Amino acid sequence: MSDSKQPDAESVASRKVERFMMRLFGVVVVCSGAAFVFKLYEFFADLTNREGLHFAGAHLLTYVLVAGGFALLLIYGFMKGQFTDIEKPKFEMLEKEIEYDRQEFDAVNS
Repeated sequence: MSDSKQPDAESVASRKVERFMMRLFGVVVVCSGAAFVFKLYEFFADLTNREGLHFAGAHLLTYVLVAGGFALLLIYGFMKGQFTDIEKPKFEMLEKEIEYDRQEFDAVNS
């Protein structure tokens, strides 16, 4: 009898699905990024035209400011370590919910 454990069919299927989802995610991110860069190129090409500034100037400025703000918030979150343990907030919320329920129960029954 051998001591080596063979993976069961369920775990093999689970890994295949996980690999497929990661590849799909990568393809979607690359395509979205390419479309985003192409859209920025179109905006900047329109701005170099004489009438492009009137057409897209305010919209482009708003777009860049909003996207830049989100990028700064993302960078801030990474620098503060908010993405190191993504499961922790879930458990904290559940613990707070239990505590709130306990306080409400005590207030009603006292």
